[in-house]
Parts: sequence; C-alpha cells; structure tokens
Amino acid sequence: MTNNVKTGEDFRALLRSLIGRFEDPGTDVPELDDILLRWADSLPDRAPEPGWPGLADQLLGALNAPSAGPAEPAPLGGRRPVASSGELRALLRGLAADYARDRAWRVDRQARGQWAGDGGGWASASLTGFLESWEAWLGARLGRSAVLPGVQPIEPVTWASVARQLGAARVYE
Repeated sequence: MTNNVKTGEDFRALLRSLIGRFEDPGTDVPELDDILLRWADSLPDRAPEPGWPGLADQLLGALNAPSAGPAEPAPLGGRRPVASSGELRALLRGLAADYARDRAWRVDRQARGQWAGDGGGWASASLTGFLESWEAWLGARLGRSAVLPGVQPIEPVTWASVARQLGAARVYE
C-alpha cells in the first residue's frame, strides 16, 4: 500500500482502506499490541513532527514490519506529556502492554464462562476495531473549530496530537 496522505481526510481514507483489507476473509490480522510494538521499534529517538504523511508512513511501516510478538501485560500507568518521537515510542509500548493486559482480562473472563463485554479499558478488542475507532474519532474531530475549551487541536499533527489520537482511539466507540 502506498502513502498518498496529505490531509486528515486522506488519513481517514487510509484507515478505511486498512479496515477493509483486514475485514477480507482469510486475511491474517495481527494483534494490536504487536502493531504498537512494531511502531515503537521503528521510531527514532528524535525526529521532526510527523504531519499526516509521516503518521501514515509510521502506521504503514508498522503494519509491514516483521512481528514483534505479543506485549507483556501491564497497566498503562500515568500519562506523561508526549513532545518527541522518543516519548511517543514509550507511549506506544505502554499502550501495547495495556492492550495485552486488557486481552488477558477478556480471555480469563471468557475461560470462566463470564461475560467479557464492557469492563476492559479498551473499546475495541482487535486491530480492526481500533482502526475503526480511530477513523470515527477523526471524523468527529476534523474540521471542528480548533478553539474548543479544554480540547487540544489535532492539527498540525505533532507527536502530542498523535498521542491524543491514539488515546482517543483506545476508548472511542
């Protein structure tokens, strides 16, 4: 898949394309924590702000990278501000561990015959669901006034706004 992303709407179209790709029967869909770890492994310590094209390159690179395997389950912990690629890398690793913790919770509940719907920290239990949440959240936010009380803008796309997008996609339904 090539990166033709220049705008937020282009990025949403990329997410929709990826969702469609992973919904095809017979497609091997990686676990979200694996993708988050691949993404973290590909980020340099220092890099310029990504913009929409850089964010698309990072996501596509993570999807095409060799598997990093599952993350070790751990709670996300305290949120720290993200202002660099190195700090985003740390957040991605934390998100991967938190997703693995949430998955282990769901598997344990299901193994005991208990309902595992609501209750975890993640709105989506799959990579496809996460991409759908991310796309929907962007659809609700793009084009909105950047001056909303208490709401940080997502454009321009900075390391901090990527962190906000990922945090929102984690819980957005």
